[in-house]
Amino acid sequence: MQYWTAVVDDDPSNLKAAERILTAHGFKVSCFACAEELLNFLDIDTPDIILLDFHMPGMNGFEALSHIKSGCDRISSIPVIFLTADDDSETETRALAAGAMDFVKKPFSPSVLIMRVQNTINLIRLQTDLKKEVSRMTKEIIKEHQKNERLSLQIVQTLTGTIDAKDSYTRGHSGRVADYSREIAKRAGYSKRAQEEIYMMGLLHDVGKIGIPDGVINKTSRLNDEEYALIKTHPKVGFEILKSITEMPKLSIGARWHHERYDGRGYPDNLSAEDIPEEARIIAVADAYDAMSSRRSYHEVFTQEYICSELEKGRGSQFDPRFADIMLSIIKEDKDYLLREFHDRESAPAKQNIKQEPDIKANVLIEILKGAGMNPLMGMKYCMNDIDFYMEMLSEFVDNSGGRIDDIKRSYEAAEIDKYRITVHALKSTAKTIGADTLSELAASLEAAAKNNDIELINTNHNKLINMINDTKNIICAALKE
Repeated sequence: MQYWTAVVDDDPSNLKAAERILTAHGFKVSCFACAEELLNFLDIDTPDIILLDFHMPGMNGFEALSHIKSGCDRISSIPVIFLTADDDSETETRALAAGAMDFVKKPFSPSVLIMRVQNTINLIRLQTDLKKEVSRMTKEIIKEHQKNERLSLQIVQTLTGTIDAKDSYTRGHSGRVADYSREIAKRAGYSKRAQEEIYMMGLLHDVGKIGIPDGVINKTSRLNDEEYALIKTHPKVGFEILKSITEMPKLSIGARWHHERYDGRGYPDNLSAEDIPEEARIIAVADAYDAMSSRRSYHEVFTQEYICSELEKGRGSQFDPRFADIMLSIIKEDKDYLLREFHDRESAPAKQNIKQEPDIKANVLIEILKGAGMNPLMGMKYCMNDIDFYMEMLSEFVDNSGGRIDDIKRSYEAAEIDKYRITVHALKSTAKTIGADTLSELAASLEAAAKNNDIELINTNHNKLINMINDTKNIICAALKE
């Protein structure tokens, strides 16, 4: 099935990059230079997903999203991913609260762009399919029941992959927690049916992380109070997602209460001891074990000795002693430390129709651009290591440099600081896409100056920016002629 993506960005280079990347991966793409064009398009057509720039002249991304979400069911149900070169989590939090599904940073990393778009489409489709499938199970004859259960499990497992993809350090986390939870339940004397139920709960225990910005989930430094509060919302979000599946009422238990503590100091409801559902107490132990036996953004894999000491320390305070003891017995039997995360952390190879190594033509171009102070290897990375794609983006920059300079000069001379900020914001990501790092850094500094109304800094560097755009254009023109 070919999915239809609408892309909105006021910068033609960003549109070209998104269109090329998405088309190369089989998507149908419609491009729009402003939000107003998108809304006119939505009056007639219905894409599967919208990629929406945040900073645009005229109607900005938030205003466009508001129009989309307040529209008819056909329009309001279309998932929206924001495109932005901003680095602050405040923007992400505000947009997610307004109804956006995810963020993609500019300049685009092709693999990240495709992953986010595909995951968002899968999430919407799978949530719908999951509800339909579970509902249908109750209406079918007994003979078909086992077949439908297997299908529902496949759907849940696919949704689980979408959840784990939010965090580059937790691939397979939900599946491992489900496996460990089922084994603990088995050793605790649960029936076969109950073991499978807790396995399903374990698969979806982190479903609420869908609503947490990637920048917060993947942050390597200490979370601030606001970010930690945001992380702590994921159990309730997960509960809200799963509670409507009435045919499997226990499914939401693991999502809501897997961060409760046996001593009552957990969240979100501060339950303690036997008040915490037993399944959640099991998942809490399994979740803690996998967190310590996996590599995370803030730590490497811990030794079994350390993990055992932490579980023993947490018996009766963080963990139900009974289930902590079962987990400890499982660890002691695992002499070769096989119950842990194992996978290659390198990026998956690109599709075969995408070039993996630059050819002779690319090598000549790259050497010329490197000699002129650019970073073409980074540009090639953003262009899927495809020399033709990279040359297109270089040509796109040259073709649009005159219009971009005119826009920057016009807003500067009219002292329209916000328009100036939006224009240099677009230049920041466009320059980064082609490997013009110095130009991108200067644009970023002028964007910050415009945000802070630092007119002196803008005045000092405005002509330098114009000259650098022209210099970059001339460098590219010379390189393309070789």
